[in-house]
Amino acid sequence: MSRLRTDHILVTDEELHALLDTEPSAEPSPVQPPTLTRESTTQTRVDPWFKFRNFFLLTLITAFCIKLLFFTHVAVANFADHERTAADLTFYFKLRALFVIAISAVYLYSYLKDWYFEKVSLLYVGIAATALVMDYFNAYANLSETPLQWVSGLIALRLLAILCLVLNAVYARQAPPMPRHLWS
Repeated sequence: MSRLRTDHILVTDEELHALLDTEPSAEPSPVQPPTLTRESTTQTRVDPWFKFRNFFLLTLITAFCIKLLFFTHVAVANFADHERTAADLTFYFKLRALFVIAISAVYLYSYLKDWYFEKVSLLYVGIAATALVMDYFNAYANLSETPLQWVSGLIALRLLAILCLVLNAVYARQAPPMPRHLWS
């Protein structure tokens, strides 16, 4: 059986008019196949808050990674009371920062190239929630008494970031159309 081509006419104008019982027009109309684009099929509305949530997440991740990589001693001073705990937390914070950079790069690539963005954003919500629970047992358990308000603000920022990730995952089909940019 031969394959049908899109430029091949299966029914002529005369046959179509005979089938529909209408009067043929003086000029035959050219048959054009319908064009479906991604915007017309899957994306009916764009979420206007996407760029603001992404900007907030990128700013938060950048600030945390800079602090954890280059000012580790400041972060460790808020958590550790003993020298051994400080050495363990220094390694943990640097490892956490490198992990956040790597997974954020995958998230940004998925967003910018539309590479399974719905699935990647949902996976990233799970990773962020799991990381918060892991940090509670690995870092917040060693918290000294003095910076309690500061750490409460940090946890609130992380919960707000998880909320932004959840909203990005829910509205992933309403992301800005391609080609995407970092600030679109």
